[in-house]
Amino acid sequence: MAAPSLGQRRKRLARSVRKSRKSFASAESGRTLRGMRMRRKVLSVAAAAAIVSVVLAACSGSDTTNDLGGTRPTASTGGPGTGQTAGGGDASTSSGDSAAAVPPPVPSGCITDVTPGEHTFTCEGLLVDVTIPPACMKPGCGLITEIHGDTGNGALMDANTNLKALGKQRGFVVIAPTGPPWPGGPGSTWHPSDDETVITILEKVAEVFRTDPKKNHVTGFSRGGFVAWRLLCKHADLFASVAPGTAGSSAGTSNGFTCNGVNEVSCPFDASQQNGMPSVEVPVLFLMGRTDTPVPLGCTSRIRAQAIAAWGLGTPTVVDGDANYTHTRWSNAKGTVFESFEHSYETEPTGPWGDAKGHCFPGSTMDPFAPQYAVPCKLPNAFTWGERVISFFEAHPKK
Repeated sequence: MAAPSLGQRRKRLARSVRKSRKSFASAESGRTLRGMRMRRKVLSVAAAAAIVSVVLAACSGSDTTNDLGGTRPTASTGGPGTGQTAGGGDASTSSGDSAAAVPPPVPSGCITDVTPGEHTFTCEGLLVDVTIPPACMKPGCGLITEIHGDTGNGALMDANTNLKALGKQRGFVVIAPTGPPWPGGPGSTWHPSDDETVITILEKVAEVFRTDPKKNHVTGFSRGGFVAWRLLCKHADLFASVAPGTAGSSAGTSNGFTCNGVNEVSCPFDASQQNGMPSVEVPVLFLMGRTDTPVPLGCTSRIRAQAIAAWGLGTPTVVDGDANYTHTRWSNAKGTVFESFEHSYETEPTGPWGDAKGHCFPGSTMDPFAPQYAVPCKLPNAFTWGERVISFFEAHPKK
């Protein structure tokens, strides 16, 4: 038999292919129809994508200058002259910065006004002065609680420390509560039963203004200094550092024994006593007056010695000083520091607190003849207590 010609072989191959396709289609018709529908969808999507690509390419190639010679706002520049990204943030921040999208604080409980500035709230039955820097509309600011002594109040405490103004400059919300009335007046005082009230107040402020728990600090003076010591003993885990002033400890138990004539509960650094030992070591800055009469040097020296012994703080180092004051630092292998400012400054001798002598705020510019809580040290002084306090707080966030 003669071999088939090339044309015949092509015809036979074509018939074979048609027969195979017909057979496959009969066996797999459902799957084939679904595949055809899927291919049509893919083609439709691809076509749409191609059209969008063409449009975008055309747009990207267009001139972005406007008719006045300026630049049109794009997705990454914000409006002309705004200096902002499209998300509202400062142009100096990266495009991924979402800080501008963070919502402002929201009033809650006794905190009824969250605008920047100075406010007075009534929280837990006490008047509470709160100063909120504009920068603290965003989370992350520090928090300072300053606690006055007998006959004082929140505003008078700050008149001696200036912490509200310093906090505005350095990113701290500052709380200055006023305690219950001082018996016989004027002014206010504190009792150990008020300690938890102070904690409740500062936790509410911290919650509303979303302060950084690693930058939570407390300072107090005189009776307020005893409060600061007790808060250290009871709630050491809440604070990054503390700065008590002119407040000490007794030789025996802190409750029921006097401290050189001062009958007040403190922090004896004694684990055998209830609330007698801080749960963790916390940096301390301490103010001591050598001629202090309401809280004598023997009382303040004792609590310093108790802390040094309890925390195994090493040999002291004199940081600075002169004939009128000594700034000394102790530390241990853990990095815990205890610093004291021991001074010889005194109140204005002819003022209403002249007999308090070394029981005073160094560097305070409050009127020494004011009728209430006039306890500035007579100027000049080589250091200002409020500035030393906030610098210490800045240098000691919680680890």
